[in-house]
Amino acid sequence: MKRVILVRHATAVERGPRGSDFHRRLRKRGRREAAVMADRVAGIIGVPDLLITSPADRALETAHAFADRLAIARDAVVVREELYGGLLAEELLSIVQATDDTVESVAYFGHDPSFTEFAAFLVPGFAARLPRAGVVVVDIDRASWQDVHGGDGTLVAFESPPPAEELKRNGQEIVDRLAIGVRAAMLEALRAEGVGENREVVKAVVRASERVAEVARPYARVGSGDRSREKTADDTRLRGARKAARKS
Repeated sequence: MKRVILVRHATAVERGPRGSDFHRRLRKRGRREAAVMADRVAGIIGVPDLLITSPADRALETAHAFADRLAIARDAVVVREELYGGLLAEELLSIVQATDDTVESVAYFGHDPSFTEFAAFLVPGFAARLPRAGVVVVDIDRASWQDVHGGDGTLVAFESPPPAEELKRNGQEIVDRLAIGVRAAMLEALRAEGVGENREVVKAVVRASERVAEVARPYARVGSGDRSREKTADDTRLRGARKAARKS
């Protein structure tokens, strides 16, 4: 059994430097999308054996975001020049067929309309359009990549990122929770050193914890946006921390 994972690049700026398409970087929203979708893919199928990407900035950044979340070294991500541009399904198939058979699963990072067309080429009846940061997972009942052909695939998963506002809200929640944890650790350390918790000390700790949380934001685990998640005691501490900060 072989597995193909198609990942369209996350949301990028409209134009790169001097109007360049190749050098379009991810927006902040795109970085959040990539982190969410990497977590979701890992939860559904685990970690792919190989990551292959278009060299365009927006695709490469998306691939690196997945690598970071999946604990894969960035220098292990393979760059294929031919993935940038309007490839036909048969041209993408030739890339897939050239894969070493010791590899069981490959994630490809690239562009539309090529990836949407290739998903439809592999999976009979697949008619959806791959959104930015969208992921299609296809299983192929073949022992060798050379034997893979159009229509051989079975759809395992088709995932889209949450709406922008939900991504933003979840990202801020992560930062707030990080700040609370850092703040508690700093105050505990100060108490252990005999430093009193006067007003100025607490204000300084609050500011420092928020700065640390912002720096740590890219490494935080951003959830999938499930609104039904259970609230924890952190919510109460969060409201209290915000109230205290307003008073100060």
